[in-house]
Amino acid sequence: MLKVFARNIDHLHEDSPYNKLMAELEKREDYVNYQQHTQFRKAFEKKILKIANTFSYVRMFGTLYHFNRFKKLFSLREACTDHTGLNSRMRFSLKIINQYFRGAKKIYLTEHNTPYHKKFKNSKQYDLVTSIYKPGDVLHQDLTKLTYPDNSFDLCLSFEDLEHIPDYQTVIKELYRVTKPGGSVLLSAPFILENDRTITRATINEKGEITHLLTPEYHGDPVLPLGILCYYHFGWDLLDSFRDAGFKSVKVVTGYDIDKLILDTLLFIVAEK
Repeated sequence: MLKVFARNIDHLHEDSPYNKLMAELEKREDYVNYQQHTQFRKAFEKKILKIANTFSYVRMFGTLYHFNRFKKLFSLREACTDHTGLNSRMRFSLKIINQYFRGAKKIYLTEHNTPYHKKFKNSKQYDLVTSIYKPGDVLHQDLTKLTYPDNSFDLCLSFEDLEHIPDYQTVIKELYRVTKPGGSVLLSAPFILENDRTITRATINEKGEITHLLTPEYHGDPVLPLGILCYYHFGWDLLDSFRDAGFKSVKVVTGYDIDKLILDTLLFIVAEK
């Protein structure tokens, strides 16, 4: 087993009612209600970021965490992983599933052979269907035209996909179609709390020609080593897109868990059909 030098950070932890948060937001103004939580989290993160400049590994309460970097970029949302290889965003999504969707059985996950997939695969609790975007592969699915029947899944999980698909509105409609009545979609994508409207960073025409409206932004991708282009940073109008597709209840779930180094601004769309 590989041994690494890890900085112990137990001393940074404080007992506080603000160490954890899981909250529902229906509009931008709702986030103001959690400013004391946010300020406490950010103060802790400032200490962590200072250590991350020097150490790639830290240990808190016996658990090892790794600070990863993609092309020298670093965020606690994406780069703080535990021993399972799951980052803050992924680990918080598991807390949401445990809180909201314990009864879900048939689950669709829009990824395959990733640390997140392996986490679910090891559980006997779910009937799991996975896919990848790779034309010709047996697991290939295009999220704008899924091949699954209507009303197939209790829960659809899509993480960091939507911003990479120019026709994201059709994706939302397809997720609605394959979700069972009473089922839900749990989705994450770049979401700017302060913005009412979505920012379009790039467009693509019928010939496949891309026009960059802002500096190109590429995200890490398990299939493409060079990363994948981000077309959108979403705003609160994304919730309206889910409502327009037919979802009866749409909200943002946010939170963190300092005890588990689940950090940064974590935001998930929870949409019930």
